[in-house]
Amino acid sequence: MIEFSISKDYHIDVRFFSIIFVVMRISRGTLAFIVGGVSLGAYIICLAPTVGLVDSGELALACAEPGIAHPTGYPLYTVLGRVLLTLTGLEPVLATNLLSALTGTLAVALMFLLIRYLIDGFIEKRPRVKDLLALGLALAFGFSRTFSAVSVVTEVYSLELALDLAAFYLLLLWFHGENRSALLGSAYLFGLSFGVHMMSVLFFPAIISVFIFERKRLDLKIVLFAALFFIIGLSVYFYLPIRASQSPVSNFGDPSSWERFIRHITGWQYRVWMFSRPGTELVRSVCDFAVRLSGEMTFVAVPFALIGLVRSFFKVRKLAVVFLLVFMADIIYALNYSIPDIEPYFLPALVVTAIWVSFGVSAIFESRRFWFVVLPIIGYFPVAGAALNLPETCRRDYYLAEETATNILALAPRNSVIYLNNWDWYAPAVYLQRARGYRPDLTLLDFELMRRSWYLHGKLERHPTTLGLAKTEIEDFISSVIDFERGENIDPAILENKWRTMHRAITTKNLRYGRPVGGTFYYGEMAGLWQNAPLRPIGVLRFVVSTKAPIRYIPSGLFDIEEFQSRSENLSPRELTLTSLYKYAWLERATILYKQGELERSASYLNLIVRCFPDDLNAWQNLATIRIEQERYEEAIEIFRGIEHLLPPGSNSTMIYNDLNRRIALRDSMIMQTADSLGEID
Repeated sequence: MIEFSISKDYHIDVRFFSIIFVVMRISRGTLAFIVGGVSLGAYIICLAPTVGLVDSGELALACAEPGIAHPTGYPLYTVLGRVLLTLTGLEPVLATNLLSALTGTLAVALMFLLIRYLIDGFIEKRPRVKDLLALGLALAFGFSRTFSAVSVVTEVYSLELALDLAAFYLLLLWFHGENRSALLGSAYLFGLSFGVHMMSVLFFPAIISVFIFERKRLDLKIVLFAALFFIIGLSVYFYLPIRASQSPVSNFGDPSSWERFIRHITGWQYRVWMFSRPGTELVRSVCDFAVRLSGEMTFVAVPFALIGLVRSFFKVRKLAVVFLLVFMADIIYALNYSIPDIEPYFLPALVVTAIWVSFGVSAIFESRRFWFVVLPIIGYFPVAGAALNLPETCRRDYYLAEETATNILALAPRNSVIYLNNWDWYAPAVYLQRARGYRPDLTLLDFELMRRSWYLHGKLERHPTTLGLAKTEIEDFISSVIDFERGENIDPAILENKWRTMHRAITTKNLRYGRPVGGTFYYGEMAGLWQNAPLRPIGVLRFVVSTKAPIRYIPSGLFDIEEFQSRSENLSPRELTLTSLYKYAWLERATILYKQGELERSASYLNLIVRCFPDDLNAWQNLATIRIEQERYEEAIEIFRGIEHLLPPGSNSTMIYNDLNRRIALRDSMIMQTADSLGEID
């Protein structure tokens, strides 16, 4: 039975808040374990079963071999992934998916401890209520859209945030007067966190502010020890040159030399996307961020976060400055970094937002009238977050990357040289080839990475049969591009000429030895690579062929697109762009078959397009044209009726229907006349 007692000073004894915890006497550490266990259960249920988009395939291979991943190399992540893979014996990508779930769980537990520690400055009594508040908001953070998304696939961000939160927690302990060991532990963990991702640098303005506030407590000895512990943590980067010198298969950037090492850890090649946005695009990005952040823990969190921000400046002014600096540093950096998968970079801002929400909810305790709404509010955030976000971020049945990469490899002719100019397909295709041994006969090339000397060196070593034919031209380009990478002046026209000569040599010399050369159907520079060469579609690729070579008919049913079809109506903008390679391949094949008079076969590919891309007006119109030529006018009418909403404004659909009805009447009249003529002959 729930009981309430009100004393003369109107102090409310809310016994139901503490029934669960007082009886069981659960410690704060046990609660952290429980909140972590709940989030782990959700992550395991939603865990991806295979390779995914973006960096999933590359990171899994780097842990498996082990090797070097793309900048900044992620040495600590690579080592931990390798250890977990060895202990579990799982397939590489399953082990790294599990690593994300485990480290995501750790981050949620640390969020509980951090929030629980901080709200002591806002609520003097009621420890079990504070436990509930911290528990609810930690779970709400764990079930937020961005964090849950990176905790169920192979990514570095959940481990990165776990280290950042642990380091930040220790820093705050020292900030509030704890012993020096907390500061040294914080310095060490921040150094380690750089071995996962450079996102840790976003905490540096806040760290500097803490040192400024506590400058009287700092002396040369503690500063030097903190710097030493930071360097010890940072020393994990020695893994990169040591491992690169052993020439692993995964050797992105080949940081075996000091020059390449510095370029790799500083993300030299990504600088073109930093702080280069025009003003109008930046304004749009700010608006997009505001909408995204407000939806992370549901829009209800917004007013509480604003209240918490204001309250923090009245209650804990120094801490308010620290958290605001974390938030602002994150926003300024992330909004000026023009990459498609930018969402995880907003995680530090999301951490601060969750802390502000806890400060805002705690304001209710100052009102004796509204204390009874605290429990529903606390329960709302994790429940609403799980209900709204987990169905969207769950990857339990996500096979889109594996399915598409399989289609890229499966129908390619034997011993082909295949150019891929999109990382989202190159990484999973290489994973299938190296981790599962699928189609080892193919030479897979990343068109964009072929501009890098280290990449071409590695490919020459591992594909002497195909690329060795053009070794002279490749090495000639490498000699020039190395000068460019070092920042030396080089004539762009000379570099461009050697670039094209290299590709022309790879293509012509392999074709001469009977090895097909092809690539994906994407636009851009690669689309002009074989602009004047005869091309034929094979599967989802386009191959350079002899003008007299007959087109090989591949039945539309050979494409394994079950996953793609099931998701076609719910694809993200990124997925929609990536999977458009199906549309390009099917449309070209339909066009060729149509010109050859194979109308029904051409229609089978157009049917694939309209089934997977129902808003593609061009495909519908082409399909209707074929039905008209087959004199199947009734089907053509049904097609036009189904796409009336896609027709441009001003289209006279009535005229189309009248013409088709006239054709139907004429056809039926001719059939009747033919029947009458046959009757007279009889």
